[in-house]
Amino acid sequence: MLSDQDILDLAERAGKGEREALGRLAGALRPLICRWALVMTGDPNDAEDVAQRVLMRMLESIEGFDGRSRVTTWVYRITRNASLDHRRSRRRDRRLAEKAEWFALAETPRLDDPLDDIEMKRTMRLIRTLLRELPMRQREAFDLVDLQGLTPKEAAELLEMNPTTLRVHLLRARRRMRGEMLARGRGYGE
Repeated sequence: MLSDQDILDLAERAGKGEREALGRLAGALRPLICRWALVMTGDPNDAEDVAQRVLMRMLESIEGFDGRSRVTTWVYRITRNASLDHRRSRRRDRRLAEKAEWFALAETPRLDDPLDDIEMKRTMRLIRTLLRELPMRQREAFDLVDLQGLTPKEAAELLEMNPTTLRVHLLRARRRMRGEMLARGRGYGE
């Protein structure tokens, strides 16, 4: 990943119409955009659609970037808005797809899988489900701090919120995840 200064320099050059800088900027930010989109949508295919949309919006509006915030903050806002738009447009279809996925995953595990593998798959499925059930702000805070390793201050800046508010969202997300894992996980080990 490029440094903040490198990204800012590329953004400035891209804003002036430098095609090479625009390509390098898009290439440098794409993995981050995909990660954020995946967290926000919960689905790899939806995340890829959102990432494509974000890159297009970013490329179209790079000239309007004024440098008052970090480039990554600006791109995060575009990603978040594109994810929310995508989610609104696909909400009904997504619910049906999730139900179908849940029924498919609920089938009896294959007998040739080792017991540890089965247990790990169940645990990962539970974590993915619980993460999807968190409210958006809690999910964002949990992902940025606990999964991506940002400090609460960095995550608060990225989300453009007060650090105390972010810590409250993070605390609530952790409590909910822990409580639900304990409650839902009881049947797995028996």
